[in-house]
Amino acid sequence: MIQLDFFFNLPNGDIMHFQLIQLSRDEPWTVLDQNQVLARIAKEEEGWKQLSGKALSEEILQNIGLFIDRQQYQKLPNEIKLRWPKLVEEIIVKSDSEYMVICKPFVNFRSFEKMFEKFVPAMIKDEWVINFKVYSHDFDEDFFKLLSRKDEKSSYQPIQKW
Repeated sequence: MIQLDFFFNLPNGDIMHFQLIQLSRDEPWTVLDQNQVLARIAKEEEGWKQLSGKALSEEILQNIGLFIDRQQYQKLPNEIKLRWPKLVEEIIVKSDSEYMVICKPFVNFRSFEKMFEKFVPAMIKDEWVINFKVYSHDFDEDFFKLLSRKDEKSSYQPIQKW
């Protein structure tokens, strides 16, 4: 399940808050306002469409869709697969904080574990810890890593009080 908080600025200066929930990757998103279901939406070839519920304005619908499209869980699996195309067979996003990675056959699994742990934190943009469950192609071997964003270190000295 993926849960997102979406904030939208109204022309009068007020801010609307919606909670967006997707129970599984192949299901539509549910738009909630204070625990009340407003609508169900999905991305189709033409763009984001409302499937049911109280009519959302086209502006709000498209902004919600853009917000969902920009989430890292949409991009991180492809970044990992592009980094190791000969090693990673598939990545299944179970939620925005849990990924399942399946390796290709004949991968040196222990070497891959060391590389994975070293390079993936630099790819993570989200502020929370992500649980990676990594499996060999035949599920005989596995490892689990809780990884988080690697903070970039500044070359500047911290400001000191005089």
